[in-house]
Amino acid sequence: MRVFKTITQRPDRISRLTRTSLVAILFAFCSATTPAKACDQLAAGSLFWVRLTASLSSYTAKPGMPVQGFLLKSPECDNAPVLSAKIPVEGRVLSVHRVGLGLWHETAALEIAFTRLLPQSGSPIEINGRVKLIDNARETVRKGVIRGIRSTDTPQGRITSRLKYLPSVHLYPDPFLLGYKMLFPIFPEPEINLQPGTDIEVELIQTASLPAGLPTVARIPAMNQDAELTARLTALPMRTFTKKGKEADVVNVAFIASRNDLEQAFQAAGWQPSDPVSTHAVVHGMYAFLAKTNFSTAPMSLQLLDGRKPDLTFEKALQTSEKRNHLRIWQADSSDGTPLWVGAAVHETGATLSIKHKGFIHHVSEDLSEEQQAVMQDLFVAGCVDAAGSVARPGMDHIMPNATGEFFRTDGSVEVIRLKPCTSAPTEITSANAPPFKAGSRAFRYVRREVLTVRSDLWRANCIYSAFDLTRMTVAALRRNSSHRAEQISEKTAANTAHPPQTTP
Repeated sequence: MRVFKTITQRPDRISRLTRTSLVAILFAFCSATTPAKACDQLAAGSLFWVRLTASLSSYTAKPGMPVQGFLLKSPECDNAPVLSAKIPVEGRVLSVHRVGLGLWHETAALEIAFTRLLPQSGSPIEINGRVKLIDNARETVRKGVIRGIRSTDTPQGRITSRLKYLPSVHLYPDPFLLGYKMLFPIFPEPEINLQPGTDIEVELIQTASLPAGLPTVARIPAMNQDAELTARLTALPMRTFTKKGKEADVVNVAFIASRNDLEQAFQAAGWQPSDPVSTHAVVHGMYAFLAKTNFSTAPMSLQLLDGRKPDLTFEKALQTSEKRNHLRIWQADSSDGTPLWVGAAVHETGATLSIKHKGFIHHVSEDLSEEQQAVMQDLFVAGCVDAAGSVARPGMDHIMPNATGEFFRTDGSVEVIRLKPCTSAPTEITSANAPPFKAGSRAFRYVRREVLTVRSDLWRANCIYSAFDLTRMTVAALRRNSSHRAEQISEKTAANTAHPPQTTP
């Protein structure tokens, strides 16, 4: 305080102090009065990801039942991860409402809390975390509660029970159509079933204390800067193309590995090769779409890079065919004698039948950097990453459409991953090939199906609800298209501001 009093009382002394001296005095004063604090807690609102290691179903779960998983992505403190991936995470079921016979509930609900993080050494970390998002399941989350699907809310149900009645003033369901659906239904399982491998984003609702002496966080080693590799990657095409020559996905990942190591790495990470296009695959995909079930090896549409088909295709899907991470890979050349592969990674978040495109199209996540990190995280957790780095492409647009009109957002970088032989057993944390979950006996499911079908049609099979449903879908589509147009205009405006067009006199 004497320093400040002296300066205040005798302003003429300021002129005698150089700017450097004054800054040094202020810095010393602040350092002495506000010492740096160690990161000793996780703030409320902190986010992290958990991957389940045991099944959890609304049909069998009871309040208090344990929930098991491991840390996929650590919470952060001071913008740095606090814990290493793969440490165990414990939780419990808070409440559960199953559909049963459908007399009281059309949809299931499941609320769980994550209560402890278990570092390899030291004391457990007590937390209070609630579910914020489920990444690879068909269920949604609202206010921390996992909400199941409604079995009658399918494309078939929407057309035959609602949109059919839109042109008329018929207020009651068609008994013949109702009888047909009862005899020949495509009926998704309404109970919630979270399989091993389900990725859950968790939000802390209370501050959590961190114990002293936490082990060092295991990080992905950084690759050395390689000018030759950077030149190779920046010389490659930035986009893939459809057979009709339309720009499709963005080349955003690269791998340095032998073909055998590359295939084993994705197998260990729970990714699978996609099936070739065939009549059987098309029929299987159609059924999976209508029944809201999984098709873990669904075919991918053909995309070309430099006129070449992909050498490898991998995907990761779990409880639904509508959501999947998928990756097309082409061999580029060799790097120090090791093959160099480049790929286009995309996260599909939904599917729909499109009249414009005459078939199925998938909605995609706009943020390509999240998909880059998802690929990296899966391979790292499987113990397959030796080092990683990023190569920038400054001349690339940051917002761009794909072949179906969906938009991507990217910083233009290519994530480069050098692989090594994996340390985890293949598919140790996923059950993508497990048989479909079925709640109860065949007779029980038949009765439940009839109850839910009649219940839904008595409420929704009329022109009033049909108009509401069509209006809701139209408004959602218009909002999505308006948002895309606004983003595109904003990106073009920013680009013109940074690089104004040249005018000739």
